[in-house]
Parts: sequence; structure tokens; C-alpha cells
Amino acid sequence: MAENVKSLRRRVRSIKNTKQITRAMEMVSAAKLRRAQDLLMAGRPYASKLREFMGHLASSAESTHPFFTKREVKRRTLVVVTSDRGLAGGFNTQVIKKAEAALKASPVPMELVCIGRKGYDYFKNKPYKIVFQVTDMGGKVSGAGAAEIADRVAKMFLDGETDEVLLLFNSFISTMMYAQQLEKLLPLDPEELLGASAAKSTSAHHVDYILEPTPQRVFDSILPRFIRSRVYMAIAETGAAEHSARMIAMSAATKNCTELIDSVSLKMNKARQAMITKEILEVVGGAEALKG
Repeated sequence: MAENVKSLRRRVRSIKNTKQITRAMEMVSAAKLRRAQDLLMAGRPYASKLREFMGHLASSAESTHPFFTKREVKRRTLVVVTSDRGLAGGFNTQVIKKAEAALKASPVPMELVCIGRKGYDYFKNKPYKIVFQVTDMGGKVSGAGAAEIADRVAKMFLDGETDEVLLLFNSFISTMMYAQQLEKLLPLDPEELLGASAAKSTSAHHVDYILEPTPQRVFDSILPRFIRSRVYMAIAETGAAEHSARMIAMSAATKNCTELIDSVSLKMNKARQAMITKEILEVVGGAEALKG
């Protein structure tokens, strides 16, 4: 019985230590979330206006830029954005499941580009081809890193190594919510860039741009920046959603630790009470025996 009390006491001590760790991780994630959210909110207006501008520009000017070239899809590439670290609930699992479903449902061969260690660690043991991976971003959003990834994927499309590029990531909605988003990165479609409502507006109020020196030169300059912007925003969305998911997961873990401490403490107190009662009975029994 004494050994049982000691074991329960050690267990309570261990759970309290775990609670301190999860509580600290929750606070760290909350601080990182604020910074990541500020960075994301600062980038969204630029990305939105650039997307709208590209839609108007593409619909009002004839362009033969390869990014707009639609060809028969014989090969497809899926860019999967996950985090480098875990302890974030189902954050990475949900994206990985959706990516695997897309891979299985694709009627043509689909290759992978893994951004984030968790996605790469999962798919490297699966029968899917990984073109390249980036696993050293450390949860930080880097403009140079995003540009390098975007340029490499764009080169694959331009060289004919793939006919369509899809982008899958976790989109940040609020502190308590995020959702998986799958969108086509290449080839570009003017109507998709504008969106349904914007497309109707454009048809009613047609914008006629004068492009100098030539439309092709303008597209050559802007389109790579647009692709980089979309990859950058996907990584930024994932970063904010990751810290949100980890904060929620660590908050739940801290709450579970508190409940477990109460439960184990109750067992420990009952065991200790039973041990004391047994000792008292032994003393009383011994005294009675001496009297007899």
C-alpha cells in the first residue's frame, strides 16, 4: 500500500511537470500567433489586389505568356504545405489526408512537392514521387524562400515537366478555426483570378489598359511576382494556422493535465487514508492482544 502511494505521488509530480510544459508551449504559441497573424494580415491586401489586377490585365489584353497556356493534362504536380513541427493536433494530418485523397483520385500521374518536414516524413515512405522538398524553414515565412520554391515550380511548368500545378495548404480563418484549401497555381485563368462576381463586373465595365512597352514585357515582369506571391501567402497562411492549432492543442493538453492531477490525487488520498486506517487497526489490535 505504501508503495502504491509513492507511485501515485510520483505520477502526480510527473503530470504537474507536463502541465508546466504544455502551459509554456501554449503561451509561446499565442505570442508567435500574434506575430504570424500580423504578417498574414499585412500581406493579404497586397495579394488580393495583385490577383484582381492580374485578372483585369489578362482579360483586357492578349497575351501569349506560357503561364496562361492550357494544355492536355498528362502530368500533374501537387505542392503540399505542412509544418516542420508537430504537437498541433490534427493540423498536419488533415492536409496529408486530403493530399493523399487527391493523389489517389487523380486520373493522371501526380508528383509531389513537399514544403514542411511533416508532409515529407509521411510521403517519403509512400509510393509517390517527390520532386523536391523544403524542410528547413523552421516555421518562419521567408520571401526569398517562397520565391525560390515558386521559381522552381514555375520552371517545371515552363519546361513541360508538368501540365498542371496544384497548391494545398491550411488557410487561416480565425484563432479557433482553419481549413484546408486546394487551388490551381498553374496554368493561370483570368476568370478564376477575378472570381465569379469580379468577372461579371469586368464584363459590365470593361477596362482597357495601355501596356508599355509591350503586353508581353509587362506580363514577363509581373507574372513571376504573382506566382511568388501566391506561394508566399500559402506559407504565411500555414504558419498562422499552425500556431493557432498548436495553441489550441496545448490548451486542451493543459486542461487534461489539470483533470488528471485531480483524479490521481483523489486515488492517492484514498490509498493513503486506507493505509492509515490499516495501521490504526493494527495498533488497536495489538493493544487488545496485550490486554488479553
